[in-house]
Amino acid sequence: MSNCDWLHFAARSGREGREWAEVYRHHAGKLELGHRALTNMRRGQLEQGGALLQEFIGQVEGVSGELASVRAVLNRYRHGIEGYYLYCRGEFDDAERSMRLAHDAVARALGGAGWLLLLAVHCQEFCMHRARIARNRRRWPEMQARISQARAMMCDRLPLCETEGGGKIWWSALRPFFDALAPLSDEEARAADTLLNPPERERLFDQFVRGMLRSSDKGGRYPLT
Repeated sequence: MSNCDWLHFAARSGREGREWAEVYRHHAGKLELGHRALTNMRRGQLEQGGALLQEFIGQVEGVSGELASVRAVLNRYRHGIEGYYLYCRGEFDDAERSMRLAHDAVARALGGAGWLLLLAVHCQEFCMHRARIARNRRRWPEMQARISQARAMMCDRLPLCETEGGGKIWWSALRPFFDALAPLSDEEARAADTLLNPPERERLFDQFVRGMLRSSDKGGRYPLT
C-alpha cells in the first residue's frame, strides 16, 4: 500500500499544510481506534466493531479547541465509518444520511485549506457508497444515477463538492495541485498518475462498478439482463 495518501501530500504542499498535518497527527490514536472498528466490521464482527465505533465517536466529539478543518476531517471519518456500520446492519436511511454528513465534512474542511485538496476525491467515493446502498435496497434507477454522478465527477462534468463559501472543487484541480509539488518521487508520481491518468482511473472505476453489480449482498444482484 502506498504511503502517499492525502495527508502525505497535504504535508508536502508547503508550510501551512505541514503545520496542519502535525496538528492532525496528534489524533493518530483516535484514528487508529476508528480503523480497528472498521476492520472488525469488515470481518463481520459487528458487535465488536460497534463498540469500538462508539468509543471513537466519543473521542471525536470530545475534541475542542482545534482548527475547524481538523475537526471536520475527523468528522469525515466518524461519519464514514458510522455509515458503514449502519449499512452492515441494514439501516439504510441512516447509512445514507451518514454518507451525506461525511461529504459535508469534507466540503467544510476544504474551505480555506487548499492543502487538503485530495480529500475532495473522497466525495466521489461517498457517491459510490450511496450507489451501493441503493443496490441493497434494489432501487436500480437510483443506483444507476449515483454511478453516473460519480463518473461525472471523475470526468469533470460535476464538481466533487462545494465549500461553504460557494467554491466548487473540480477533479481538474488535482493536476495543478500535483504540478506545484514537482518534482515528485517515483511513489508520489504513481499515486498522482492513478488520479490524473484518464485510462487508469476509468479502468479502476469500471472495475469497482463491475464488482458492485455482481455482488450478492443482501440486496441481491443487479439485473444485468
